[in-house]
Amino acid sequence: MWTMLEGFQHLTAEEMDTLVSTPVWITALIGSADGEIDHDERNWSDRLMRARTYSMPGLVSEYYRVVAEDFLGKLDRLMEVMPNDTDARSTELAEKIGTSNPILAKLDIELAATLYKSFAVLAKETAKASGGFLRIGSVSAAEHQWLHLPMLTPIIVQGENPNAVWEDEE
Repeated sequence: MWTMLEGFQHLTAEEMDTLVSTPVWITALIGSADGEIDHDERNWSDRLMRARTYSMPGLVSEYYRVVAEDFLGKLDRLMEVMPNDTDARSTELAEKIGTSNPILAKLDIELAATLYKSFAVLAKETAKASGGFLRIGSVSAAEHQWLHLPMLTPIIVQGENPNAVWEDEE
């Protein structure tokens, strides 16, 4: 199905699998950084994935249609095989997320930048999904360590503010 996605056709099956898994890995990393992914983080991330199937620019919207398919199932299956130790799990997930860097570099710069921004927003939204009042002030210190996705190389289109995706943080 994803092999026919415009903008992604030149990627191998393994590369596309990595890109489709990246939002699951980000959700798992941020959501479990403080121990376990809670109910609110799971539900919010699932809603966010479904919303992205119609709210993102065309190519990215199609990508998120594939990502959103059985998103919670993918997340559950991933968490079943991840280490129970939070630090070990976070390290492994960060390494997995980092494997998307060379794949993003193969994409058109605008598509890659849009995906990168969508990953950054996903990290922020997942961190804010639990706790706080109206999801305000709810990012834990453990989540904050990973919030900026340091394992990903920022992809910025010329003329964009490189910090724009992070500016509305509390």
